[in-house]
Formats: sequence, C-alpha cells, structure tokens
Amino acid sequence: MAIHRAIEFVFLDIGGTLGEYDPVARVFTPFPSSAKLLERLTSPPLELRVGIITNLGSDVTNDQALGFLRQAGLGGFLDPRGFISDHDAQVPKPDPAIFAFAARQVGLAPERCLFIGENLAEVVGAQVAGMRAILKPFPPGRDVPP
Repeated sequence: MAIHRAIEFVFLDIGGTLGEYDPVARVFTPFPSSAKLLERLTSPPLELRVGIITNLGSDVTNDQALGFLRQAGLGGFLDPRGFISDHDAQVPKPDPAIFAFAARQVGLAPERCLFIGENLAEVVGAQVAGMRAILKPFPPGRDVPP
C-alpha cells in the first residue's frame, strides 16, 4: 500500500539557511545544525527527497557550489536532480519561475514541494509558484542555539 505524502521534496536555500558562503575566501561554512536537519529530513520516518534552490550569480558554477556542499559534508543528502540554480532556470530567486522549474526538474507538482529559506521575498516567490514555504525563523547568519 502506497503512502500518500502531502510533501515529497524539500528544497533549501544555501547561504543564510544551511550556512554562510565567504565569496572572498570561496569557502562555505555550514551551520552546526545543518547536517542534523538534512539527516532528519531524509531518514525515517520522513524519508523526504532534499535539494537546493539557489542564486549563484556569475562567480560560482553549479559544480563549484556542489563541491562546497560536499566539502561541508552536506552533499550526500541531496537528490541528484534536486540542485537548482539561477543558471539552470535562467531566472533568479525570488522569481516564481525558478521554483516552478525546480519542481518540474524533480518530477513533482509545486504543491508537493516545500521551500525553506531565510529571505521573505524568496519564501513568497515559492508560494506564488504553488510551493509550500517556510521562513527560517533566524536572522541570516545565525543558527539554532546548540
């Protein structure tokens, strides 16, 4: 018997949500809680698929950003089809088109996806595209206390 899930895929932002990127040093530092969050999302009982929706701009490629996530120990949690950047969608967040594009890339209707980010405009963009969305309740650059 198949289990019906309202949410099947969770997309997260990178910078300010999973950690901080230093563009000068070209280093991504994950927040201490990020690996635990991704582990909980992808493990029983939730067993959700997880991906990224991010704006990389012209200075970082998809491969470089994925490399930063792997070096931070977060890459193994990501669905292979779930890394979506402004390069792929040809529009940046908060444009609703990037969120709709992301849902199509993972083969789901937007309403079967959840976006988690720290930027209110991006959360609204996801909602306009039909995704459920959660505003991370911590200011950018801050993490859940240990």
